[in-house]
Amino acid sequence: MPLAQIGGDGVFVTEIERALQEHRIDLAVHSLKDLPTVQPEDLRIVVVGPREDVRDVFVSREKFLIADGRLIAADVDAEVHTPLYIGTGSLRRTAQIREFCPDVEILPLRGNVDTRIRKLDAGEYDGIILAAAGLHRLDLPARLVGRLTYFPVEMVLPAPGQGALALECRDEAMVQELLAPLQDLIVHAATSAERMFMRRLGAGCYLPVAAYGSIVDNILTLRGLVASLDGRQRIDVMQQMPWTATSTLADAEQLGIRVAEQALMQGAQKIIQTLSVLREQESLHV
Repeated sequence: MPLAQIGGDGVFVTEIERALQEHRIDLAVHSLKDLPTVQPEDLRIVVVGPREDVRDVFVSREKFLIADGRLIAADVDAEVHTPLYIGTGSLRRTAQIREFCPDVEILPLRGNVDTRIRKLDAGEYDGIILAAAGLHRLDLPARLVGRLTYFPVEMVLPAPGQGALALECRDEAMVQELLAPLQDLIVHAATSAERMFMRRLGAGCYLPVAAYGSIVDNILTLRGLVASLDGRQRIDVMQQMPWTATSTLADAEQLGIRVAEQALMQGAQKIIQTLSVLREQESLHV
């Protein structure tokens, strides 16, 4: 089933969090983008660094290029469909891809990375979209030379928390003290702004909401996006704030709230409500 139909936030982490709460494990390691923006009251997270590549990447059977803001086959004689058959289970990626490839045919894609690549090689898709971070952590780029096209962040904005790892533990002082040296405050701050943006919008990870925070030259910049599924409606927002030695995670979260409210003022709520209704209607037909 498509991810949008099997449940909301936390679909990947529920059993792990239960194991923490039942003291069957003491520590969980997550991809931060899979974690809900609100943790159970008895659990806490620590974001560690460095952050991997936040970009999305197009993995294809033929070589592709990005030219004039479009995705095109490098070889004009390449055997690819018209329109392109692209596999992804992400509505965020779907919405952004359709903006610069309006005629694309989006096909559902599930399974671990190896399974997805195997489906691509079997000819089920012209290409699939994956997180660069996952490919890098599995040392796959060398195996896929000539088949990877990285989307610039300006072209495809990532999911909140993409590329970052989070440690989740019980709300116990001793464990949090042990984990404190592993925290990367810069990564934690940037991703906190991203996640608060999504939380303030009231949007779960199953909706086309994207955000990317970065700290460069003591400035925290947060870019946010809310898009319609067909890519025709797109709300882009961005704000900045100084980041100093006295800045806190709460300051970063406040930036996320402000950017979300900017998006809401520009009509983001209408897009989110429309998509939520469509998702509810689809779930009734499962």
